[in-house]
Amino acid sequence: MKKFWEFIATGFYSGKLPKMPGTWGSILAAILIYLFWPERVVYQLVIVAITFILSVISSQSLSEELGNKDPDSVVIDEIIGMEIAMLGLKASFPAVVAALVIFRIIDIMKPPPIKLFEKLPGGFGITVDDMFAGLYSNILLRLLIWRHYV
Repeated sequence: MKKFWEFIATGFYSGKLPKMPGTWGSILAAILIYLFWPERVVYQLVIVAITFILSVISSQSLSEELGNKDPDSVVIDEIIGMEIAMLGLKASFPAVVAALVIFRIIDIMKPPPIKLFEKLPGGFGITVDDMFAGLYSNILLRLLIWRHYV
């Protein structure tokens, strides 16, 4: 069962690629979103809910196994962050690329209060800060889209 949770937490092992594991996980998420993101928000919310549960459990499991509060190889949190960045939006190529760039910048910079969420315990803390980075990204992406059409 440990290998299963490792597989999930590392984003199908994309988090084990050399250098920038969070970016690799975000790129994987962008590809999956572009290929499979449903148009109906209710289905998007189901995907986010399932990813949340998998993220909390798998990142907690791998973090305990490695003895590290937030291992770099755990990238499922980036995957849910990207899902939230695209929540309620159509997965066009430009939107997904913009979401990827915006999300990575916000996830790396961690503007307030995102950094505070890292202090939450276990898999919940690993997951929630990226969910908020995804929320910030979604808002910025919507502003860009709105500005483009006004």
